[in-house]
Amino acid sequence: MRKNLNNSRQLSVKIIMAALCLFLLMISCQNEQTKEEKLAVSYRLGVLLAYDSPSSLKVFETMKNRLSDYEQKTKESLEIKLKEAHGDVSLLPDQARTVAPGVNIIVAISTPALQAAMIETENIPIVFSSVANPYIIKAGRTAVDHDPRITGVCSTAPIKQVLELIHQLRPETRRIGTIWTPSEINSEYYLELMKEAAPEFGLEIIVQPISAAQDIVQAVQTLVRQQTEVLFPVSDNTINANFDLIGQLAEANRIPLFAAFSTGAEFGACASMGFDFTDIGTRTADLIIRIKEGENPARIPFQYVDRLSFFINEEAGQKQGIKFPDRMINKADRLVKTGLRKEILSPAGAGSE
Repeated sequence: MRKNLNNSRQLSVKIIMAALCLFLLMISCQNEQTKEEKLAVSYRLGVLLAYDSPSSLKVFETMKNRLSDYEQKTKESLEIKLKEAHGDVSLLPDQARTVAPGVNIIVAISTPALQAAMIETENIPIVFSSVANPYIIKAGRTAVDHDPRITGVCSTAPIKQVLELIHQLRPETRRIGTIWTPSEINSEYYLELMKEAAPEFGLEIIVQPISAAQDIVQAVQTLVRQQTEVLFPVSDNTINANFDLIGQLAEANRIPLFAAFSTGAEFGACASMGFDFTDIGTRTADLIIRIKEGENPARIPFQYVDRLSFFINEEAGQKQGIKFPDRMINKADRLVKTGLRKEILSPAGAGSE
């Protein structure tokens, strides 16, 4: 009987131990699940992407890749909530309001995106990228004296440097044709820089405004009729997103085309100068990481990219009547060819209705 009692007690102890182990396992799993859930939603970024321009897309892609590397190294999760306006800047205010709830940082790529984020959100740090001049939209007074919740990467296009390049290649040139988008404040800023720098090289700027991408063909044709000798469009978001079309028009009319964003030569310019969008995207991601890790954006100065890239497209140059001397080719960071184009114009360059 005593033996049966001992067996019964041993069985009870085993049952209790098994139940206790099961209970502890359940708690452990629950805690682990809670940790994973917290990890999965630990940090959220709201990204405003105003345009589908090559520069904006490259910045976003590089930023995302850099943040992905950070996730793998730290085992921390960053969630990106992306809002794309596809060039319709009227959507940005609502997108800024929509993306703001629950995010830790707003990332504004381009000037209109930064404007919307500044106006439509409060108390959320903002990291901007690819903004020509943050001071004209009152994001700050200097690189170190700025809105305490804002920091970012400035990327002012090298307008004067491209005018100097044109003068070196074609010293006889006097009339430069440009198109710009008055609705973009950065476009107005660049046009003023162009007008200020032109007299130093004996150049006159002939201007045609556009309100949307569909105005580009007519604007370029008008410049051709006005006997401009070179095309140098203002580097704004609307124009850069449709630069391949301008490249076709330049080729059709055998007029040299230059660009003030680095990859412009890949979209039909005979030569382009600009900042490396990969560098801009990486720097943008690094600012996000610094704020995530505890730095106050008020104490982070606005960043500037200082190294220019110089691309030459000899094939485009030949079709546009430009031959590059060897000394200039040797200075190029890269020799490129024109990439895929969105549409094909008639040989006369006027086939669009």
